[in-house]
Amino acid sequence: MQISTYPFLLFIVLTLAACTPSKPVAEPSQPLQSFTFAQVDSLRSMEPRPLAIFLHAEWCKYCKNMEYTTLRNEKVVQLLNDKFYFIPFDGEYREEILFKDHKFAFQPNGRRSGTHELARALGTIDGEMIYPTLVILSPADEIVFQYGAYLGARQMRSILAKAAK
Repeated sequence: MQISTYPFLLFIVLTLAACTPSKPVAEPSQPLQSFTFAQVDSLRSMEPRPLAIFLHAEWCKYCKNMEYTTLRNEKVVQLLNDKFYFIPFDGEYREEILFKDHKFAFQPNGRRSGTHELARALGTIDGEMIYPTLVILSPADEIVFQYGAYLGARQMRSILAKAAK
């Protein structure tokens, strides 16, 4: 019995192509400035701006993809740095946070898992918490935008440009 080498070679080529890392995104000329909820009041006392909150989780591959692509896009970084206070927030953060005169804490929902109350308060859309989620709060801390899914750079720029007006 003779086995054709063509399917085997095709398999090897496709496997190697799938395992080859994609082209890395170039670092923006200016770094993305990020802040914490604890810094918001003092920042806003100097200059009122909306908050752009990126809710993510360490295990979320779509979140990581956004971090390495969308949030490194030159125009996205410029918009976030110039018009917003950007807060990346791990939805599974375990420490208490004081925000808007309210204490938010981590709520376990299993032996090693849970969600932070602040992530739930900001990121629940139609009764569901999804990662990644982009939340934009007005300078008065009202939710003006929520989107629970991956956002590409073009979509993110459009959303940020509208929210900055």
